[in-house]
Amino acid sequence: MRTLLRISTFAILLTSGLFAQQPDPAVPSAPAAPAAPHYDPMRNASADIAAAISEARLSGKRIILEVGGDWCPWCHSLHKLFEEHPDLQSLRDSKYLIVPVFYSREDKNEKALSDFPKVSGIPYFYVLESDGTLLCAQDAVDLETDHVYDPRKMKDFLTKWSPTSSGSLATTKTPNRTGLGASRD
Repeated sequence: MRTLLRISTFAILLTSGLFAQQPDPAVPSAPAAPAAPHYDPMRNASADIAAAISEARLSGKRIILEVGGDWCPWCHSLHKLFEEHPDLQSLRDSKYLIVPVFYSREDKNEKALSDFPKVSGIPYFYVLESDGTLLCAQDAVDLETDHVYDPRKMKDFLTKWSPTSSGSLATTKTPNRTGLGASRD
């Protein structure tokens, strides 16, 4: 009977995890992934755009207005693309200032976006020259392949619209209207 009790106790202890290996505090854990830009509905998008233009004039970077919302699963997928492809994040951050602009059915940030073509889908990009001139209006759906953001298409987009070393335009100032009205159906 004692043997059965000892075996039962040993089995309970073994299965309860008391013998599980504890993490070694000397081994650092992996750093947390960077948080996705927050589309804050309380921010003044017009002021954020004006501040980005001021900073871009000094830095020589271009500006990407990233229109979206934390409610949008496609926006989260877009941010995941950059987390999974550090080369894209590096290219983007070295050439552009990113301005998240909140957009929803209730708040379309119409005042801040009134000088630009209509948003046709979320997320949506406006690429601006450092002086605020619109260079491109781009629905992010055009940067997908088989309903997944395509790293190659994103790299081509970022490269095409990035400033050249001389600060001149990489392409013409005609907005890219391709894909306006595209859907994810």
